[in-house]
Amino acid sequence: MQGRWRMDRQLHHGNMSDIWLLQSNTVSWNLVLKSATESEKSRWAMSREIFFLSQLRGEGIPFLYHNGSQGGVPWYVMPFYQGETLRERLERLSVLPESEAVRIGRRLCKILSVLHGAKRPVIYGDLKPENILITDSGGVYLLDYGNAWIVGEDQSQIGFRGTPGYAAPECWHLEKADVGVDIFALGVTLHQMLEGGRPEEHFGKYRLHDGAQKKRWQALIHACTALNAKKRIRDIREVDRRLYAISAM
Repeated sequence: MQGRWRMDRQLHHGNMSDIWLLQSNTVSWNLVLKSATESEKSRWAMSREIFFLSQLRGEGIPFLYHNGSQGGVPWYVMPFYQGETLRERLERLSVLPESEAVRIGRRLCKILSVLHGAKRPVIYGDLKPENILITDSGGVYLLDYGNAWIVGEDQSQIGFRGTPGYAAPECWHLEKADVGVDIFALGVTLHQMLEGGRPEEHFGKYRLHDGAQKKRWQALIHACTALNAKKRIRDIREVDRRLYAISAM
């Protein structure tokens, strides 16, 4: 890539990764370079992220343009998607209209269906507003696959996956979790888009006034966030079906 792209500016500096904007000398579109930091944990997570991005293809999944390693530190390059994270949007607007929550929710269902429907099903593992990018053109992307794992992997070997407040109970106890982990986190995120906070922060109270719609949202979110994994929705396509039913009312 040397000679064809130049570093424009640093977009992010954190404990786990550094991100730079790359500009082309020949074309009008930009790329993003994401590199691990020097820590062993960061390099391990980046290697896993590169692995999953190289295996997964679908709308809303970042395209792995190029990857490599320098001095034992892995890095990769993907297209630059102009927009804001869902976290940034919620900080700006507090809550989203129901129609927008449905649209984003269904896009996330489509992305997760690719992961869950893979030959070896993949659990994304850390769905939360910070990892959801909404582009200026309305696209929805799920970023950061360093916490993903394959169903059946020994979770005790890879450790806790997820973020407190979004992680299903089975993540905390290092049980053998499945795709229900992502459905739990999606339910929390749906609630946050509608209410401006996670379910435990509102004690089940909803700002929605429409009786029928309110009940449908409550039923969906409760079915996604059941603490008992066996009582939770088990198929992401069922979440999408219920979101479609809400949008059709």
